[in-house]
Amino acid sequence: MRNFQPLESGSQGCAGPVLFLDATASLNQLMDAADWRLGAVRDLLDVLACSNLDDHAHLAVAGVSRAVLLLTDDAAALYAAARKAHQVHREG
Repeated sequence: MRNFQPLESGSQGCAGPVLFLDATASLNQLMDAADWRLGAVRDLLDVLACSNLDDHAHLAVAGVSRAVLLLTDDAAALYAAARKAHQVHREG
């Protein structure tokens, strides 16, 4: 049976938990999901680094910053779950 746990509060974007992860997911699955999010963050930051900013740039930067924050919070929660899964596996 699957065991779903809420992602840490930074990923929620609201007062209560609405985003969950499968606590029975393998270490590789958790790491892959975290790596995918960090790759997306790198892509967003690359777009910013290569952009010519104009008068409306503050809107684009604010939107990208919010996306980067959510994705990094998700990745951090996934890495924490992966560390916990690894520790549980090691302890038997």
